[in-house]
Amino acid sequence: MSVAVKDKVAENLEAALGKPVDLDPLPDDTALNTLGLDSLLTISVLVTLLEDCGVDLGEHADSLVTPSTLGDLFAIADRFMGDQESTSNESDMSREQRSQLDFYQEKLAYEIDSADLKAALEDGQELVVVDGRSSESYELEHIPGAISIPHRSISQDSLASLSTTPLYVAYCDGIGCNASTKTAIKLATLGFRVKELIGGLDWWKRDGHATEGRASQCGASAHVDCGCAG
Repeated sequence: MSVAVKDKVAENLEAALGKPVDLDPLPDDTALNTLGLDSLLTISVLVTLLEDCGVDLGEHADSLVTPSTLGDLFAIADRFMGDQESTSNESDMSREQRSQLDFYQEKLAYEIDSADLKAALEDGQELVVVDGRSSESYELEHIPGAISIPHRSISQDSLASLSTTPLYVAYCDGIGCNASTKTAIKLATLGFRVKELIGGLDWWKRDGHATEGRASQCGASAHVDCGCAG
């Protein structure tokens, strides 16, 4: 018998008898009336014990028998405390799963990959691609149609001419650069809807999409589909 079960039974017995009860030396077949419990106090202990365990008395009324020994109380406490622990574990698991689902949904809500961006541009969706790198990097090579807004230059005044209606997609060089994150934070702070391009310009090029600028590429000669479209 677990310590938690014994402690729960002892707690309820002490409340009913109004005095401390040491259950350790007592065998399970100890009659409850020898502890000073009459039938009414025994029922009171049973009801209180079940309520402590979160038991619906109406649901289990037909299956419960008034206990006559310590062993009976231990069995009842063990049964329903086990159910309570199982329910708690299931609730914890549900919360963990919900947290994980929320995390993945947020990734999709705030990030976009090059395949989805290319498809959105081809579909004519209302979005603006923002290059958050330096002007020099933009002039060297950038995603076609992207506008250059170096993240260090972003302010309410510098973006005053831009509409907040479209979705803005911020990018930088790639995973080794955080200019896209800084750009996204500043755009979002100023009230723009924004997503960050996963992999930046580097992955855009790896996926075989054309670029513009002095070092532009017309398309990759060999491209392996990553299979993440859809």
